[in-house]
Amino acid sequence: MKGLIRRNKKVFIFISSLVLFLVGAGVVQEILKNVKPFEDVPVVSVETKKQGDTDETSEVLQKPVKEGVKVSKGFYDTNLSEKELENALNYFEGVYRPNDGIDYIKDNESFDVLASASGKVVRKENDPLLGWILTIEHKEGLVTIYQSIDQIKVEKGDQVKQGDVIAIAGNNVYQSGLKKHLHFIVSIQDKSVNPQSYFGQKVEKIEVTS
Repeated sequence: MKGLIRRNKKVFIFISSLVLFLVGAGVVQEILKNVKPFEDVPVVSVETKKQGDTDETSEVLQKPVKEGVKVSKGFYDTNLSEKELENALNYFEGVYRPNDGIDYIKDNESFDVLASASGKVVRKENDPLLGWILTIEHKEGLVTIYQSIDQIKVEKGDQVKQGDVIAIAGNNVYQSGLKKHLHFIVSIQDKSVNPQSYFGQKVEKIEVTS
């Protein structure tokens, strides 16, 4: 018997290896049957907004000054009372003229002038009567104008964000009696409108058709 095993040793080794292979293959097949194929998982792209970023499409027109700055002279609006209308007139060189904006003061102290909404600086000019002037275009047909300012921090062509400090209040010849002040104008299609009627309105919703 022992001699038979010696003579057929290679055969026994082959048969044993074959049996082990077949058993192992069967086990692998059983494992594969219970393994679920990988499923494609949709990738969700998440955009993160940096702190301080603003969504320009949801901006509302804001006052160009911080808290504590007062209105000295309002926009000349025919719906005002007689006393308010009188206060909304500018007297210069013997002539009374309607005020085309709002004048802000702070007890003859200077104060920061803020961009009322995001936009592009389209004008920077030093007028002999009105003082330094900045004009910011927010969309076609809608601009805000800042007169009687000083220490201007932007240049023509600059893009500004709502609330940026663009200058400080200054003086001009036309309204010298107000001393340090900001003269603020909202203009739609080159026509001055009452800013108070537009504060709080979404810039994108402000009607600019003539």
